[in-house]
Amino acid sequence: MARVVVAVLLVLGVPLSACGAPSGPDPCAPIVAGGTTRDVDTAGTRLHVTLAGPPGAPAVVLLHGFPETSATWRAVAADLAADHRVVVPDLRGAGCSRFAPPGTDAYAATDLATDLTDLADALGLPPATVVGHDLGAMTAVAWARARPEHVARLVISGGGVPGYGLAELGPPHLRTFGDAPPGAVEAAERPRLREFLAAFTGSPAFPLDEAVAAYAPPGRLDAAMGRYRALDRDADAQRADPRPLAMPVLVVAGGVPDLSAATVTALRPDRRVVVVPGAGHYVLVEQPAAFADAVRAEAR
Repeated sequence: MARVVVAVLLVLGVPLSACGAPSGPDPCAPIVAGGTTRDVDTAGTRLHVTLAGPPGAPAVVLLHGFPETSATWRAVAADLAADHRVVVPDLRGAGCSRFAPPGTDAYAATDLATDLTDLADALGLPPATVVGHDLGAMTAVAWARARPEHVARLVISGGGVPGYGLAELGPPHLRTFGDAPPGAVEAAERPRLREFLAAFTGSPAFPLDEAVAAYAPPGRLDAAMGRYRALDRDADAQRADPRPLAMPVLVVAGGVPDLSAATVTALRPDRRVVVVPGAGHYVLVEQPAAFADAVRAEAR
């Protein structure tokens, strides 16, 4: 009977996807083979998270930037899951997670750090090695400052610390995106999203097709821009808390030490730097084995 129905629909020109048949890979599937996913209610939103690796193993939390999602960590997460409990969320507004509460522009690093505190509590996570790339590095630092009992070790890459030199040392798009009114960048760039993201990322190793699919739905690009609109608030919050970081800090840099090393030094002068040859900003996708090795050595 099912074959007859499908045949009739095809004759009538009805696409199978309209009837619930799969139209492509599930973007919300676990990013690691053998992993699972959960949707966890947090501070006014809901995070979609992949869990992989032995449940009793040391925990590693991987935080993405822009125009990334949790899927950008796929190769690193699969490597680390051999001997770690790997937790990879889509941060609020990205991937398969929900947006900030309606009527708010709550995408500051402190907002995302509160989500992660709730996520850690919901999952019963022990103190973890927290790894942040790009804008995820800012979130990782904010979480480590707010809840040091959750962050045993901090690893950051490709992202500076607001309030400690990021505005002065960072690329021009930080200011351009941050100054744009809500909705302006999405309205201008969604019609040419592939070209926009391709020019923005630059690296042939970057998973451009996944990024285009992730940021094409209405509101997704604007939510990402909310992270940039919050940079001044993030800087004020960081400067208001003069405490140094309480945990060891590792910077994984592609090619040469980056903004992470330059801007985190004031908060942890003894931070270590591992430089990965043959990689640029997107070291996690350009040299994932070397990135995983650096995290594994720190997480022992």
